Amino acid sequence: MIKALHLDDRLIHGQVAISWTRGLDINLLLVINDEVMNDEIRKMSLKMGVPSGVKYGFRTVEKGIEFLNNPENQKYNIMALINNPIDAYKICMAVPEIKKLTIGGLRKNAQYIYDNLNLDPEDIQALKKIIAHGIPVGMQPTPDNKFVDLEKYLDTPDHTS
Repeated sequence: MIKALHLDDRLIHGQVAISWTRGLDINLLLVINDEVMNDEIRKMSLKMGVPSGVKYGFRTVEKGIEFLNNPENQKYNIMALINNPIDAYKICMAVPEIKKLTIGGLRKNAQYIYDNLNLDPEDIQALKKIIAHGIPVGMQPTPDNKFVDLEKYLDTPDHTS
């Protein structure tokens, strides 16, 4: 069962390892990212953040979508982790079980949108398409934080196209 689709540029880090895995009873952290799949050093460093007793995996976007849609994987409580809105859009459009996209942070040299969230125009459009598809998108660094719906922050005059 997909418990969360979470966008954070850090992927696996303390808040994911402790708050999210405990708060949602996660037993599988699945990093979905094409670049990470080809970077053995990055995979090794991400593995160090996985808590004891929690399984982990790395998939390309295409293989991640296959994994999330495979009924055999319903036995896991999955937190799928992505680090950019474009991948989030692809996954949200291809995996019907996704009901919400939470964002912990995306810190890059782009326009400030909300706390720890900077986006370029392509990112904004991807998130707006997810929202238009009926999937709420919001800031939520930990499961204890309130979900802050980003729709109104993406619909300011500076963010429309």
